[in-house]
Amino acid sequence: MRTPLLTLMLLAVATTAAAASDDLTIVSSHTDNGKAGPTTTSYMASDHVRMASGDGQESLVDLKTGVMTMLDGKKKTYYTITKEDLEQLKVKMHERMNDPEMKKGMEFMKNMAGAVAGSYEVKKTGVTRIIAGFSCEEWTIGMSGLSTTRECLTTALQYPAHAFDAYKEFSESMRSAMSAMGPMANSGAELAEKMKAMKGFPVATSTTLEIMGTKRSIDSEVLEVRRGSIPASAWEVPAGYTKVENPMLKAMDRGRHARPTS
Repeated sequence: MRTPLLTLMLLAVATTAAAASDDLTIVSSHTDNGKAGPTTTSYMASDHVRMASGDGQESLVDLKTGVMTMLDGKKKTYYTITKEDLEQLKVKMHERMNDPEMKKGMEFMKNMAGAVAGSYEVKKTGVTRIIAGFSCEEWTIGMSGLSTTRECLTTALQYPAHAFDAYKEFSESMRSAMSAMGPMANSGAELAEKMKAMKGFPVATSTTLEIMGTKRSIDSEVLEVRRGSIPASAWEVPAGYTKVENPMLKAMDRGRHARPTS
């Protein structure tokens, strides 16, 4: 009678240990215009993803509930985005499309989209590198001379089970919510389609921007990848942070109530 129970207990422990071993802790360095920035830590588990950038911004996604929490480390604030928020955002955007002022803005965006459309270029460079012990292939993403991004992608480092698909689904929901913005969104959709050829996890990213004669370069590189259990605190909002209103929904409300002045 004790043997089956012991077997089940051992199986449960083994399963938990296997899940924990798939969890990833990723440490990255960042530079801005050649100036060294902070070292950040991101986490990936089967039910949560927390991604950090060099500017103090972090996104925390609960893959079970589909709730994203956006953290601002500089302001010590955060806000949440739910699936319901995305649907509400989509509805509000469609409502604003009928606003005369918004139509003028959309015409301007259409002209911009016409200049940008078809100018996206995504290609493999043929360069292979070793980053943090992982072999990666370099890709470039160019946009009409305005920006060039180089990403070195590795297929040796995988997201934990189901996390990648769930994260992509949430990203797709975000894109769908923004689709009401018309031509510019369509251009973004075209870029997303081209980027489907890019497979793997980016262990090094370098972006060069040139806007109105001003150049800026932003770089990040993975320094270390650790496998093992991630502390529960990684999925919590840090102490001392203040919750603020979702700025996307707030902007939609402000635009809806604004009245043109004569």
